Amino acid sequence: MARLEEQFGAFVRHHRKRLNLTQPQLAEKIDRQLNAIKNIESGKKGTTFETIDRLAQALEVDPRDLFGCGDFAARSDRDDSLVDIIKLLSPLSEPELAAIKVLVEAGLKLRRT
Repeated sequence: MARLEEQFGAFVRHHRKRLNLTQPQLAEKIDRQLNAIKNIESGKKGTTFETIDRLAQALEVDPRDLFGCGDFAARSDRDDSLVDIIKLLSPLSEPELAAIKVLVEAGLKLRRT
């Protein structure tokens, strides 16, 4: 099952990479140790509300954006597939994500026909 910590970490990693920040840069921006960022992104440990707020500010997102998007949110009854996809995509650059989006849209279009 998808764990909240894993999903949260995948979204943190995605938004960090979106801003072209390294883990050490993010740690410095939020006044936390590098190991804290590594543990958060890997889903090994949860974090405090204060750190969530700092992360959201540093990553220029609403705190809710670190927990899910749209109808997707970590729940114990949810399959891990979407979290796995997010983990695979989170390290990609914007051009790479745009190319993946084109492929997914083409695949979905074929499915509809």
